[in-house]
Amino acid sequence: MAGIKSRVIYNDLLRRITSGDLSGVLALPAESKLAEAYACSRPTVRKALAELREAGYITCAKGSGSYVTMPARVRREDNAETFFGIIFPNMGPEYFFDLLCNNLARRASENGYSLVFGGYVSPKSEMLKLDIMQICDRYIAQKIKGIFFAPFGYHSKSDQINREIIYSFSGAGIPVVLLDSNIEQYPLPNSFDLVSLNHIQAGYVITEHLIQRGARRLFFLAPPSSHHSVKLRVMGCRAAMSGRGIMPDEDIFVEMERDDISCLSRFMNEKKPEAILCSNDMTAMSIMQSLEKLGWKIPGDIMIAGFDNLSKVMLFSRSITSIDQPIDDISRAALNLMVERMSDPHKSVSNIAFSGTLVIGESTSLARP
Repeated sequence: MAGIKSRVIYNDLLRRITSGDLSGVLALPAESKLAEAYACSRPTVRKALAELREAGYITCAKGSGSYVTMPARVRREDNAETFFGIIFPNMGPEYFFDLLCNNLARRASENGYSLVFGGYVSPKSEMLKLDIMQICDRYIAQKIKGIFFAPFGYHSKSDQINREIIYSFSGAGIPVVLLDSNIEQYPLPNSFDLVSLNHIQAGYVITEHLIQRGARRLFFLAPPSSHHSVKLRVMGCRAAMSGRGIMPDEDIFVEMERDDISCLSRFMNEKKPEAILCSNDMTAMSIMQSLEKLGWKIPGDIMIAGFDNLSKVMLFSRSITSIDQPIDDISRAALNLMVERMSDPHKSVSNIAFSGTLVIGESTSLARP
C-alpha cells in the first residue's frame, strides 16, 4: 500500500507545481514535514520525491532539500491530466477508509486520472470544521475536477460539517461522489451520487450467522456519533432477529467509547449479552481486549463480530468474524460515476450498494450449546 500512497503524494505535489502553487527554485518542505502533512512514513514521501526527480520536476541537493526545477507555466502546457480530490476521515493506516483511498488512487491512475491529496483530518479534532473547510477552499481554488468524499462521523457536529463540505463543492460546480455513507439519515432522499456497501444486508447477514451459532441476546455496539451507515447495519440486525422470532431489546443499539472498560463492564453485568456486533473490526478488537481483561472468554463466553474484515491486513490476536467489503467494486463504480457526472452534470442521482461477504473468524468459531 505504501507504493500506492506515494503515488497520491506524487500527484498532489505535481498538481501544486503545475498549478503555480510551487514554482521557480522554491524549496519543498522537508521530508519530515511532508510525512507529517500526509500522515505517512518518510520512506513513502521519499519514494514520491524520487519519482518527481526522475520525471524532471524537482532536484534534490544532499543536506539542503528538494527544489522545483522548471517554471510552472512550462509544466502546465505539458500537463493534460485530470485531477480528482479526496476527503476521507483519518481513522488510521489500516482502516477501511485508508484501504479504499489506496485502491481508488490505483484505479484512477490505471484509467488515466490522478487522485490528489488535500490532507488528513481526524474526525475527533476540536478544529475539525476549520481544518476541513481549509482543504475545501484549496481544492476549489485549484479547480479540482471532482471530489470523492467519505462523510465524517464520531463528532457531535458531523452532519452539519458534512453538509457544508458537500454544498461548498456543489456551489462551485464541482461534482461530488459520496463513499460509504449518505450525508442524511435514512430514509431521507439522497441528493448526491453514492457508492457503498449494502449496509442493511450486511447487518442482516452477520446477525443471521450469530443467531445460527446460538446467540439470542444480541447487542450492537458503536462509538458515539457514528456514521449513518452504522444505523443501517443496526436495521439489518433488527430485521434478522425479528425474522427468527427473536424480539430485540429496545436498546439493542448501544453507544460507548470502545476503550471505556468501566462502561463495558456495567453493560455486560446489566444486559448479559450472548453476542456483540460491533460497528467495525477495530471496535470489535478493542471490545475483545477489554472483555478478556474483565475475565470473559471469546468465543466461549461471548461471541464478537464486526465489519470490514481487517483481519486480512492486520495481525489480530485472533481473527474476527466480519463482513468483507468489495473495495475493488466500490472504487470502480465510484470512478465511473465521477466520469459520468462530469460529462452529464444533470443526470439522475445514482445510489449503488454492493453486497459484502461473510468471513467467519475465530471470534465466533465455537458453536454454543
